[in-house]
Amino acid sequence: MKVVIIGGVAAGMSAASKLKRNRKDQVDITVYEKGGEVSYGACGIPFYISDHIKQGRELIARTAEEFSQSGIPIRTYHEVLHVDTDKKSLLVKNLKTGEEFTDVYDKLVIGSGAAVRHFPPFDQAYENLYEIRDVADGTRVKKALNQESNRHVVIVGAGFIGLEVSEACRRYGKEVTVVELADHILSSFDEEVSQALEQEMEKNGVTVKTGCMVTELKAENGRITAAVIRKGEETEEIPADMLINSAGIAPATAFIDTVEKARNGAILVNERMETSVPDVYAAGDCSIMRSAITGEYMYAPLGTNANKQGRIIGDILGGVEPKPFKLIGSSALRLFGMDAAKVGLSEKEAKARGLDYKAHTITGNSYASYYGTEKLNIKLIYDRASRKILGAETYGQGIVVPRANYYAIAIYAGLTVDEMGFMDLCYSPPFSGVWDAALIASNTAK
Repeated sequence: MKVVIIGGVAAGMSAASKLKRNRKDQVDITVYEKGGEVSYGACGIPFYISDHIKQGRELIARTAEEFSQSGIPIRTYHEVLHVDTDKKSLLVKNLKTGEEFTDVYDKLVIGSGAAVRHFPPFDQAYENLYEIRDVADGTRVKKALNQESNRHVVIVGAGFIGLEVSEACRRYGKEVTVVELADHILSSFDEEVSQALEQEMEKNGVTVKTGCMVTELKAENGRITAAVIRKGEETEEIPADMLINSAGIAPATAFIDTVEKARNGAILVNERMETSVPDVYAAGDCSIMRSAITGEYMYAPLGTNANKQGRIIGDILGGVEPKPFKLIGSSALRLFGMDAAKVGLSEKEAKARGLDYKAHTITGNSYASYYGTEKLNIKLIYDRASRKILGAETYGQGIVVPRANYYAIAIYAGLTVDEMGFMDLCYSPPFSGVWDAALIASNTAK
C-alpha cells in the first residue's frame, strides 16, 4: 500500500508515525512538506519569541532526517499543486528547483494545515511585516524585537497567537498595540472573560483597540511606518516599526477541489477522518469535523486535535480500530498574570444555536482560603431540562485550567451539574478547599 501525506507537521507526522508502527515495512509512505520544517510545536512559538524557550530547535520534535532514518521519507520544500482523485495522482513542485512531477497514491492523507490570511492591506510584502506560522517566522520576529530601533509593535488580530505574542513583545519593553475587528478580544470566549483579559493586558502596558479595522499601511522604502485604523467613522494613525499579522487563518486546501468543504475552505471529515472521496483522509487545521455536543461542524484548529486526528488515520490505515475521539472544543491561555480556559460551548454559542440552556457563574478560591488568596471565576453552561453540562469557562489566578479540564471530562462523559457536584476529587489545602471551586459551581447551579 502506498500512502502519500500532504503536510509534515502535527496531523501529517502523527498519521505517518502511527501508520509506520502499525504496518512497518508493509507500507510505503511519502510525505510532501511545503516548508523546510517538520514536526514542530507551533503553539510554543510565542514562548520562543518571549525567550522563555531559548532555541527554536527545542520546538522541533523530530527532524526530516530523523524521520527518513525511521523509514518515513519527507520531501521538504515540495508543494502539492493539484490532486486528481479520479486518477489518484498528485502534481508536485520542487520549490528549490522549480521542477514539477506527478506522483500516485493508494491512500491520501491531507494534513496541509492553514495559512495566515493575506487580505488587504496585508497582501503586499514589506520588510517589517511579519506572520507567525513556523519556527523560522518566530526567529525573524525574535531578531527584530532585539533591535532597539523597533520600538512600536502593532499586532493585528486578538486570537490566541496575537495575545500571547503581545506579552512576548512587552518582555522586550516595546510599545504594543493590539487591533481587533471584533468587539472584544478572544471572540470565542464570552465577553466577561475577554474583558478581564483586556484589563490584564492594559494593566501590563498593552494598548487594546477593539471594533477596529486596519484600512491602510503607511510605508517608506518598503517599510511600514504606521497603520491607519478605523472605528465607525473615526480614523487613527498608529506608529509601527513592526507589524505582526495575526488576523485569522485560512485552511490550505486550494490544491484539491473534489472533496466536500466548509465555507472557510476546511475539508469536511467524519469521526474516522474520511472525506467525501474514497481513500482520501484529512486532519488538523485543514479539516473540520462535527462537535460532539451539538452535532454541527466546528472548526477547531489546535495541535491537540491535529495529533489525535492524525493518530486515528494512522490506526485506520494500519488496520487497527482507533480509540474514540469526541471533539468538544477545549482551549486555554496564560496572559501576563491571568489564566483562562474554555471547554464546550460558551453562553453566546449556546444562545446562537437556540439551545434551552442556563448559565451560572461563581467566584471561588483557587486553594483553601487559609492557604492562599488567589481567586478564579467559573462559568457553567448547562441544559435546562436534562442539566447536562454543555460548557465551562474558567479565568483568574491560581489553579485555573485544571478546573476547566474537570468540566471537559464531565462533558465527554455526559455528566449533569448534579453528578459533577459530588465528584470525588483530590483534596489538599495547596490545591483546593474541602469543597473544590468546581464542585461549588456545580452544586450552586439552580
